[in-house]
Amino acid sequence: MAEKFPRLVANVDLRQLKLDATDGYLLTRIDGKSTSKDLARDTGLPDFQVDRTVEKLVRLGVVELWDPTAPVVSAVPARPARDRTKLPEFASIGGDLKYDPRELDEAVDLDADQKKRVLDLYYRLEDMDHYTLLGVGKEADKKTVKRSYFELASVMHPDRYFKKNLGSFKGKMETLFGRVTEAHDALVDAAKRLDYDAYLDEVATTKGMEAMFERAVEETRRAAANEATAQAAQRDSSPGGMVSARPGPGTPAPAAPHGPSAAELQARREALARRLLGGNSVRPPSASGSMPPPSVPNPMRYVSSNDAVDALKRRYEERIDNATANQAKKYIKAAEDSIAKNDIVAAASSLHIATKFSPDDAALAMRYQEIRNQADAMLCESYSKQAVYEERGHHWPEAAKNWQKVAKIRVTDTHAHERAARCLLMSPNGDLHQAAEHAKVAVAAEPQDITHHVTMADIYLKAGKTASAKRAADTGLALDPKNVVLLGIVKKATKT
Repeated sequence: MAEKFPRLVANVDLRQLKLDATDGYLLTRIDGKSTSKDLARDTGLPDFQVDRTVEKLVRLGVVELWDPTAPVVSAVPARPARDRTKLPEFASIGGDLKYDPRELDEAVDLDADQKKRVLDLYYRLEDMDHYTLLGVGKEADKKTVKRSYFELASVMHPDRYFKKNLGSFKGKMETLFGRVTEAHDALVDAAKRLDYDAYLDEVATTKGMEAMFERAVEETRRAAANEATAQAAQRDSSPGGMVSARPGPGTPAPAAPHGPSAAELQARREALARRLLGGNSVRPPSASGSMPPPSVPNPMRYVSSNDAVDALKRRYEERIDNATANQAKKYIKAAEDSIAKNDIVAAASSLHIATKFSPDDAALAMRYQEIRNQADAMLCESYSKQAVYEERGHHWPEAAKNWQKVAKIRVTDTHAHERAARCLLMSPNGDLHQAAEHAKVAVAAEPQDITHHVTMADIYLKAGKTASAKRAADTGLALDPKNVVLLGIVKKATKT
């Protein structure tokens, strides 16, 4: 039977489904021409993980398995039209709630279904892109987008409930309507839609990269646990219950001594020595009363029981070393294959695991750091693009998170620190303490940059620390005495 290839099912809106980062990452590699083994090799994911993810995507109807050698079927049944009332925007999700059910008890002029629709959508805004929000596929044309927008606007527009008591639902509905309008404006304009699709591609890329690094860490933990288990099994089965002098990665600290007494252990060693020495370590006298002639030394035997035990320990440690070296080689080979395909993230993940099996290999550690630096550069570039796009849309909390990710990787990147500080400052509930810490890094690194002093002074002013705000502004004014923004901050700080 010919092997079947996974391929995407046409006309399926992937963003309507609850897919994790692994699912999304694998979907970007499914081209209808690669088998599951090919996908595992290309992505660096374990075979079982790829098989499990493909099975999940097949069950969801996102992917189908096809035989390229099978005859082509001309008649393809039409896909049934979607019932829009079943979408999250128009119906409750049921038991999968992201809101407190007690919010439904608020006395407002909305019926139960309307409350559920508002709450379901409002508390999922962070997880929804424009396509999901409007309930359309990525292939939707302008007419379809507009129709979906007007359907949602008629349900969510606060003016529809003029003079009615909406309570806390009013603010939620205003937020929803604003986001729905933003989604409409981005998708009906060709240029804006291209920018937004590029932004979504960056989001998918970083999620896939983050998931791969997380899996590398998890696989390292599993490998360490498996090695510890294997070592324990070998130790228990080895003569004398010997323990390796060099524990492997993740091996727990030895427990307090227990078990046989010192005398029993000595007896075991002597018995072991007699076996290793061929039972000739002590020779009884002959019948004539004279000692037998000395035997020719056997180079395969040992002089004492301590020498025998030490030799067995060395053999045991060699077996452990060989096993860990083979594991390291396996992951190094996987990394080099990924590098040949320019898949830097997969290579970094494999090398990360390899270093755990060969912690003393300085060359391997340097190679891992080199590749990890390349992967980090790719991540930072993607985070920065997302942050810039989010800033343009005034999505300050999202932009702050991405700038903070860049600053965490590039600790000396003053631009990332300054933008993280500014976006946290602009966020409605931004952490001003974190904002100040980022601003301090920027000021210390580039004290001649007026922008950093303005950001620092603004943060102190918003936090109510007027004296600190004035000092930060005065420091900036020493560089630029006519800076209007800093003069304004000094004036506000002096009044309060």
